[in-house]
Amino acid sequence: MRREESYALHALLLLAEEPGLGAAEIAKKLKAPPAFLAKVLSKLAKAGLVESRMGRAGGVWLRLPLEEISLLKVMESLSGPVALDLCATLGRCPTEERRGFCYLKPTLVRMNQEIRKAFSSLTLKDLLPEAPQRA
Repeated sequence: MRREESYALHALLLLAEEPGLGAAEIAKKLKAPPAFLAKVLSKLAKAGLVESRMGRAGGVWLRLPLEEISLLKVMESLSGPVALDLCATLGRCPTEERRGFCYLKPTLVRMNQEIRKAFSSLTLKDLLPEAPQRA
């Protein structure tokens, strides 16, 4: 998992517990560089996972229920498709181009499917010991 994805997951879990925190407050609580975390929150907002509200009751809020936010959704909103190896995502990998077949590709495709399945089946709700109620 990349640093950006890790900060995103930690921020989302923090927002599940403390909805409405400001971006600077989230960065402080996570000991994250504020500019970097602002970029992460922006990507999460663009993906529809969080929203920022202005004004006195402003802050950052989750847009979806915890059980609808999978690790896969978070990771892909920041980094694009999750893939173990580029070979498995190509129509024909370099070895197939050269030799006409690849012994490695079927294994990588199967592993990619398993990894994606694991990440998609784990949600924020699963990561919290007791899921708080959404506001």
